[in-house]
Amino acid sequence: MSLAHGHDKIVDSMSDGVLRVSELAAPGSYAQAKRGFLGPYLASERSLGLLLADDQHMHPGANSDHKVLQHAFAGLLDLAVLDEIPSLELDEWPSLCLCGEQAAERAWLRSVMFPASTVSVRSGSDRRSQTSLMLCRLIEMFEPEDISNALSRKLIADSRTYEDPQLQGLQIVPAWRGVVLRRWYTWAWRDLWRWLVNENVIGVVPVSQLQGALAEQLPEQTVAKFRRNLPPGMVAGSLVDAEYDGSVRALGPGPRNLAWLIIGAGRSGQLGEQVGPYFEGGERELRNYELTPVWLQAFLDQRDDRPLRDVAVELCAILLARSQRIALAKSTFKNGHWRVPARVTLRDGYVFRDSNEGGGPVSLRWDQLTQVMCGLGMVKRVRGDQGQRDRWTLGANGSRI
Repeated sequence: MSLAHGHDKIVDSMSDGVLRVSELAAPGSYAQAKRGFLGPYLASERSLGLLLADDQHMHPGANSDHKVLQHAFAGLLDLAVLDEIPSLELDEWPSLCLCGEQAAERAWLRSVMFPASTVSVRSGSDRRSQTSLMLCRLIEMFEPEDISNALSRKLIADSRTYEDPQLQGLQIVPAWRGVVLRRWYTWAWRDLWRWLVNENVIGVVPVSQLQGALAEQLPEQTVAKFRRNLPPGMVAGSLVDAEYDGSVRALGPGPRNLAWLIIGAGRSGQLGEQVGPYFEGGERELRNYELTPVWLQAFLDQRDDRPLRDVAVELCAILLARSQRIALAKSTFKNGHWRVPARVTLRDGYVFRDSNEGGGPVSLRWDQLTQVMCGLGMVKRVRGDQGQRDRWTLGANGSRI
């Protein structure tokens, strides 16, 4: 479970079992921003209709309920004005715990976040509600150990998710399939670039060395043969989680990410109108065409009969050039200095880096939503016994929706 904002600062200050409110409230102690953590919480409460806010003032929103809130947070302001609070005294207020186990506002907040009527996906609240219903059903069906990775694969490749009447009734499900596929595709680009830079740019290296890093890991064969040897991302019109096939997992990091990209690009134009737009397409993609699935598919088609290693060198050169363009596009001139926010710099035929590149998948926000649902009693985390895995299951309130 995620920790609350500022958890590390608070825990460090409570080594002797006393919460020092006045010390944590000092400027720069608990939160560096002038308004503390108001920003992220304010955004959430505005989207839920709990608050109306402008630059100067905040007012109760349409979904706010003064009586419920006054009852739910009784005692909180009394605690907040104290300079120090012993842990034992905090233990006497379980209704204020972030876990939501004994929260008096649980039923009310559940009705705000997940209204009963979610027949369409026309608004943000409708999409959130349908997504929560989808996750609840998937958790009920599979009791996963983790949410994003495990349920992503089930949503893509498990036939039961296509046949289940509850999931069939949710308009949001096909869209999420497209988003998952896009996540896998961008994940491969991010990890390929991270591997190229972090593992192969040690000190100052020639551009040719970086360009050849991927080629050295690939077999001596044509692009067409490499593509044919990969499992397809679709079989008889149905999606397959080929990215997790054993033959792909056995590859080294560079070739494996290239395989993921080829599998993902192979789905281009085959996904249908309910899934396809969330995997590729749109105005933004037309303006930023390079590296998209349809671009990569065409790039490979044009080079099918060429040596795979030569094409890998070309692809790495494209990535390097792209990284420099993006960095220059974000550059700023301030106080007489031109700043280019680049981890990787190309100069006079050499490449060097001043910090590591990040990678990994972009967040689906499913884990965060699941934890919110946990606080509202819709799902729960069950600890496994005697070597059994921990897993997510439906909570008492989840079984009622």
